[in-house]
Parts: sequence; structure tokens; C-alpha cells
Amino acid sequence: DLSKQPVEKLFRLLAFELLREEKRPAEGHFSVPEFQTVTEQPCEERLLGLAQDAGRVAEEVRIYHMNVTGTSGLYWLLHKYPEEHSWVWLIAVSHDRILRKVEGHLARLSAIAVDDEAYGCLSPGFRTVLMNAIAMWKKLTGDHTALVWNGVAFGVLGDVTSWRELDEDGQTAEPGPGGPPPNVSWSENLIFANMWISSVQKWLQHHAQELTQATYTELARAQAGLPREEHGQRWVKGKDGVLSSFEYMRRQNWGGWELDKGLLRGFLRHCLQPGYEDSARISVADFGAGGGQYSEWLNDTGLVEAVAFDATEAVRDITGGSVQELNLAEEVQLWRRFDWVLCLEVGAHIPPEHARALLRNARQHAERGLVVSWSATAGLANPLEDAAFVALVEAETGFAHDVEATQALRRGCDLPRLAAGGAGFRPPA
Repeated sequence: DLSKQPVEKLFRLLAFELLREEKRPAEGHFSVPEFQTVTEQPCEERLLGLAQDAGRVAEEVRIYHMNVTGTSGLYWLLHKYPEEHSWVWLIAVSHDRILRKVEGHLARLSAIAVDDEAYGCLSPGFRTVLMNAIAMWKKLTGDHTALVWNGVAFGVLGDVTSWRELDEDGQTAEPGPGGPPPNVSWSENLIFANMWISSVQKWLQHHAQELTQATYTELARAQAGLPREEHGQRWVKGKDGVLSSFEYMRRQNWGGWELDKGLLRGFLRHCLQPGYEDSARISVADFGAGGGQYSEWLNDTGLVEAVAFDATEAVRDITGGSVQELNLAEEVQLWRRFDWVLCLEVGAHIPPEHARALLRNARQHAERGLVVSWSATAGLANPLEDAAFVALVEAETGFAHDVEATQALRRGCDLPRLAAGGAGFRPPA
């Protein structure tokens, strides 16, 4: 029981742990000889090598996290000696080491993936596992940057009030038995620092398991004689204006969706005109919704019930269910109708015959009206000038162009292309 040991012994033990940390070898990197060796390997060995490297890094981080947590516990026992502040150094170097370990693995992963064009070892399904891992690492590095920013700005690594009990007057209460010791600044810093390492460790364990499973799936397909290049190709290439799953994920992860809040405010004011209090919420279907950003904004108002639909393969899985997969180029019959249908920046990007089917589907599911936009930009699959676009919508839906609503919507738009090509339509009187 270390809590019963003399203080001098605890300080010697702490010094030993810090010296051991100081003498740890520097993290390795993906060397040229290693890369050349990989390029000479058959596909099966390449995939196994990636999975094994992920497992190695996950295990190294697990053990390292245990060591750092143990050393952090010594500071807890020495909390009566605030002059001992080497915990600041421990946090900095432990996070630096974790970052280098993971970045080394990702460097290997990236080099092999980029070099794969001539070999075709990585199927779209396997690449999806790698992309998911990188997307999660983006979040974790963002969390780390936030910790560093908090440290620079406030001298603590996070919102320290979340670790303190407040009394009925909102004042900081005295810690009860088992609560944080005095000098809570350093203890909370250590908590936040170790929480981040713990998050990285859990992610790496999941990544290693997922990569191993994907590797054995690929090996099984190879043994069964199934062609690698056909596995998951539908995720790589879009068709007839529909985004591929990979392009959709790129936009989800790297901010590729635009949102015209001005148009939506005008939509609420001039078209939907929702009631309040006990009034039933107005329903909206967003056809060709992309990332579902328009439906999300409408739902956040609490005045509208919006449902997003898009034709991208596996869009429901990609978005966690916030966007439903629906091929609107074919005749569809949904489980319900909606008060309004939104169809923004879709028609000009798909073949004319698909655009007509899209508009008929919109009419089939809209009770009170449509808001549609169309681009006249040359080079798109189906560009139309304003008059031709309005005539097409009226012909395919039977709805009439609402000139007054269209002018009001366009005046409020933030995006020039929607200000030039958005329009409202209502059933004939």
C-alpha cells in the first residue's frame, strides 16, 4: 500500500518513473527499407502487415497508458506537496509520445494505400475501415487540440467546474470522502490528460479488431476465388449524378456541405408559416438531401418535422440513420405524405429522365407545395434556364409557380446560386 509509505520513498519512486520516461527510446518511423519490403510483398502479406501493425500500436498504447496512470497516482499521494509540479512535464511528453505512435501507424497506412493503385490490394470495403479510423483520429486530435488550447488560455486542460460539486447556492462545495484532494488544479489536469489517452487506447483497440476482421474477410474472398476489384465498387464511383459513398463520407468528415440559412428562414416565413404552442408541426421531406443539413436545421427549430432522403449507397449507415436511402429516379411510394417537399440542387446534376421522375415523386408526396432549385450552369448534366425550369416543374407536378413566394425566397438567400435558381410551387387553386 503506497499510501502508507514514507514520503521520501514516494519521491524516490516518482523520480525513478520520471527518469524511466525520460530514457524511453524515441518512437520509430516507417523507414525506406520497410516500405521497399512492403512493395515486394503479395497482397495477403500487405493486409496482414497492416493489421499486425495496428495490433502492435494498440498494445503499446495500452501498456503505456497503464504506466502513465500509475505515475499519475503518485502525484495524488503527494498532493500535500504542491511544489512538486513535474506532472506538467509528464502530461506533455506522454501526449507527445501517443501522438507519435499513432501518426507512425497512419504514415504506414497512408503510404501503402496511396501506393496501391498499381496493385489493387485494398478493396473499397477494406479502405472503408481505414477511412473510418482516420475520421475517428481526426476527432481525437481535435479533442487534444482543445485540451492544449484550454491549457494555454486558462492554465487547465478542460472545464474544471465539471469535476466539482456545487452546493445549493451554486458555490463550490467541500469535497466529500474519496473526492479530489486539495490543489484541484493539478489533479483535474491529470484527469483530463489521462482521459484523452484512455480514449485513444479504446479507439486503437477497436481499430485493430476491425482491421483484423477486414483482413480475414479479404483473405477468405481471395481463397474463394472472388475478384477483389468487384468488392464494394459501388461505394467508390457515383452514377447518374448520385454521389459515391466515398465522396459522401469525404463531405461528411471534411465540411463539404453548404447550408443556406437565409433560404430556410424565408421558407419558414413565406411558405411553411408554422403555428405555435399546441399546433401540429408541419412536415417536410428533403429529397436529394445530401448530408441532411437542411432537415437538421428545420428540426432544430422545433416547429417542423423534416425527414431527409438521398440516393447515395449506404447513406443510412454513414449518417447513423439521419438520412434515409431512397432512389428518387424511380417511382417510389413512401409510408406517408408531407406538407412540403424540398428539392435543392438536385435536378441539374442528374439526367433529364431521372429529373422528371424526381419531380413526379415530389408531387406524389407533397400536399401543400414544393421548393425546388435548378442551376443553369453549363457543363452540368441537365442545366436549365429559369423559364425552362419552371415550365418543367409545372408540367411534371401539376403545381403552379408561386411568383410572390419565389421572389421572397430569393431575396433572403445567402448562396447566389439559390438566389438565382430557387422557386416555390403550390397546388393549383
